[in-house]
Amino acid sequence: MKSISRRNWVKGMALATLGSVVFTDLKAANAPSIQWSADQDQLLQAWMGVIIPESSIPGAVSLGVPAYVKVMLRDCYEPTTATTLMKVLAALPSIEKVTESEKEQLFFQIEQGKQGSDAQKAMKTLKGLTIQGYTTTEYVMVNHFNYMMAPGFFNGCEPIKK
Repeated sequence: MKSISRRNWVKGMALATLGSVVFTDLKAANAPSIQWSADQDQLLQAWMGVIIPESSIPGAVSLGVPAYVKVMLRDCYEPTTATTLMKVLAALPSIEKVTESEKEQLFFQIEQGKQGSDAQKAMKTLKGLTIQGYTTTEYVMVNHFNYMMAPGFFNGCEPIKK
Protein backbone atom coordinates (compact mmCIF):
# COMPACT_ATOMS: atom_id res chain seq x y z
CA MET A 1 0.00 0.00 0.00
CA LYS A 2 1.33 3.37 -0.97
CA SER A 3 1.44 6.02 1.71
CA ILE A 4 0.20 9.53 1.06
CA SER A 5 1.81 12.65 2.40
CA ARG A 6 -0.15 15.11 4.44
CA ARG A 7 0.41 17.78 1.76
CA ASN A 8 -1.17 15.60 -0.94
CA TRP A 9 -4.03 14.69 1.33
CA VAL A 10 -4.76 18.37 2.05
CA LYS A 11 -4.61 19.17 -1.70
CA GLY A 12 -7.00 16.36 -2.48
CA MET A 13 -9.47 17.39 0.21
CA ALA A 14 -9.35 21.03 -0.91
CA LEU A 15 -10.05 20.03 -4.52
CA ALA A 16 -12.87 17.73 -3.45
CA THR A 17 -14.47 20.46 -1.35
CA LEU A 18 -14.14 23.05 -4.10
CA GLY A 19 -15.53 20.61 -6.65
CA SER A 20 -18.55 19.80 -4.55
CA VAL A 21 -19.33 23.49 -4.03
CA VAL A 22 -19.04 24.26 -7.74
CA PHE A 23 -21.12 21.23 -8.68
CA THR A 24 -23.84 22.20 -6.21
CA ASP A 25 -23.95 25.79 -7.47
CA LEU A 26 -24.11 24.71 -11.10
CA LYS A 27 -26.85 22.21 -10.33
CA ALA A 28 -28.88 24.89 -8.52
CA ALA A 29 -28.35 27.39 -11.34
CA ASN A 30 -29.65 24.93 -13.92
CA ALA A 31 -32.77 24.02 -11.90
CA PRO A 32 -35.96 25.01 -13.68
CA SER A 33 -37.65 27.96 -12.13
CA ILE A 34 -41.32 27.61 -11.26
CA GLN A 35 -43.34 30.70 -11.96
CA TRP A 36 -46.52 31.18 -9.98
CA SER A 37 -49.10 33.37 -11.66
CA ALA A 38 -51.20 35.75 -9.58
CA ASP A 39 -54.20 33.41 -9.83
CA GLN A 40 -52.17 30.39 -8.78
CA ASP A 41 -50.67 32.36 -5.90
CA GLN A 42 -54.12 33.45 -4.75
CA LEU A 43 -55.40 29.88 -4.99
CA LEU A 44 -52.44 28.60 -2.99
CA GLN A 45 -53.07 31.19 -0.30
CA ALA A 46 -56.77 30.33 -0.20
CA TRP A 47 -56.08 26.64 0.41
CA MET A 48 -53.41 27.44 2.98
CA GLY A 49 -56.01 29.61 4.70
CA VAL A 50 -58.24 26.54 4.88
CA ILE A 51 -55.46 24.44 6.40
CA ILE A 52 -54.49 27.04 9.05
CA PRO A 53 -57.15 29.77 9.10
CA GLU A 54 -56.98 33.16 10.72
CA SER A 55 -58.46 33.30 14.21
CA SER A 56 -57.44 35.01 17.41
CA ILE A 57 -53.91 34.05 16.44
CA PRO A 58 -52.42 34.74 13.00
CA GLY A 59 -53.01 32.16 10.31
CA ALA A 60 -50.63 30.68 7.78
CA VAL A 61 -51.19 33.37 5.17
CA SER A 62 -50.59 36.33 7.45
CA LEU A 63 -47.37 34.78 8.78
CA GLY A 64 -45.93 34.47 5.28
CA VAL A 65 -46.06 30.69 4.99
CA PRO A 66 -46.95 30.76 1.25
CA ALA A 67 -43.50 32.15 0.46
CA TYR A 68 -41.96 29.32 2.48
CA VAL A 69 -44.02 26.71 0.63
CA LYS A 70 -43.04 28.11 -2.75
CA VAL A 71 -39.34 28.10 -1.86
CA MET A 72 -39.58 24.55 -0.54
CA LEU A 73 -41.37 23.39 -3.69
CA ARG A 74 -38.76 25.09 -5.88
CA ASP A 75 -35.65 24.01 -3.98
CA CYS A 76 -36.48 20.71 -2.30
CA TYR A 77 -39.04 18.92 -4.46
CA GLU A 78 -39.05 17.66 -8.00
CA PRO A 79 -40.52 20.14 -10.48
CA THR A 80 -43.28 17.65 -11.24
CA THR A 81 -44.52 17.95 -7.66
CA ALA A 82 -45.05 21.69 -8.00
CA THR A 83 -46.66 21.40 -11.42
CA THR A 84 -48.96 18.65 -10.16
CA LEU A 85 -49.92 20.83 -7.20
CA MET A 86 -50.66 23.74 -9.52
CA LYS A 87 -52.81 21.55 -11.78
CA VAL A 88 -54.70 20.06 -8.86
CA LEU A 89 -55.38 23.45 -7.30
CA ALA A 90 -56.61 24.79 -10.64
CA ALA A 91 -58.88 21.77 -11.20
CA LEU A 92 -60.55 21.96 -7.80
CA PRO A 93 -63.83 23.82 -7.42
CA SER A 94 -63.52 27.47 -6.46
CA ILE A 95 -63.55 28.09 -2.72
CA GLU A 96 -63.86 31.87 -2.81
CA LYS A 97 -67.63 32.06 -2.32
CA VAL A 98 -68.23 29.12 0.00
CA THR A 99 -68.44 29.07 3.77
CA GLU A 100 -65.63 27.93 6.03
CA SER A 101 -67.40 24.67 6.86
CA GLU A 102 -67.87 23.88 3.16
CA LYS A 103 -64.18 24.59 2.56
CA GLU A 104 -63.26 22.20 5.36
CA GLN A 105 -65.61 19.53 4.02
CA LEU A 106 -64.06 19.82 0.57
CA PHE A 107 -60.58 19.63 2.07
CA PHE A 108 -61.48 16.48 4.03
CA GLN A 109 -62.95 14.92 0.89
CA ILE A 110 -59.73 15.62 -0.97
CA GLU A 111 -57.70 14.16 1.89
CA GLN A 112 -59.79 10.99 1.76
CA GLY A 113 -59.11 10.65 -1.96
CA LYS A 114 -62.58 11.44 -3.26
CA GLN A 115 -61.12 13.92 -5.80
CA GLY A 116 -58.51 11.47 -7.08
CA SER A 117 -55.14 10.22 -5.95
CA ASP A 118 -53.21 13.13 -7.48
CA ALA A 119 -55.33 15.59 -5.52
CA GLN A 120 -54.85 13.53 -2.38
CA LYS A 121 -51.06 13.50 -2.78
CA ALA A 122 -50.93 17.18 -3.66
CA MET A 123 -53.01 18.16 -0.64
CA LYS A 124 -50.91 15.94 1.59
CA THR A 125 -47.80 17.75 0.35
CA LEU A 126 -49.43 21.16 0.74
CA LYS A 127 -50.70 20.35 4.22
CA GLY A 128 -47.32 19.06 5.36
CA LEU A 129 -45.46 22.07 4.01
CA THR A 130 -48.01 24.47 5.48
CA ILE A 131 -47.77 22.95 8.93
CA GLN A 132 -43.98 22.80 8.73
CA GLY A 133 -43.78 26.40 7.60
CA TYR A 134 -46.26 27.58 10.21
CA THR A 135 -44.57 25.84 13.12
CA THR A 136 -41.18 27.26 12.16
CA THR A 137 -42.30 30.89 11.95
CA GLU A 138 -40.88 33.28 14.48
CA TYR A 139 -44.33 34.02 15.91
CA VAL A 140 -45.10 30.38 16.70
CA MET A 141 -41.59 29.54 17.87
CA VAL A 142 -41.37 32.48 20.29
CA ASN A 143 -44.97 32.68 21.52
CA HIS A 144 -46.00 29.03 21.62
CA PHE A 145 -42.82 26.96 21.82
CA ASN A 146 -40.98 29.37 24.16
CA TYR A 147 -38.02 29.40 21.81
CA MET A 148 -35.04 31.50 22.82
CA MET A 149 -32.28 32.21 20.34
CA ALA A 150 -29.58 31.89 22.99
CA PRO A 151 -30.88 30.08 26.07
CA GLY A 152 -29.26 30.93 29.34
CA PHE A 153 -27.82 34.29 30.09
CA PHE A 154 -24.42 35.50 31.16
CA ASN A 155 -24.40 37.97 33.99
CA GLY A 156 -20.89 39.28 34.52
CA CYS A 157 -21.80 41.05 37.77
CA GLU A 158 -22.90 37.89 39.59
CA PRO A 159 -20.92 37.27 42.78
CA ILE A 160 -19.02 34.00 42.91
CA LYS A 161 -20.20 31.60 45.58
CA LYS A 162 -17.41 30.00 47.58
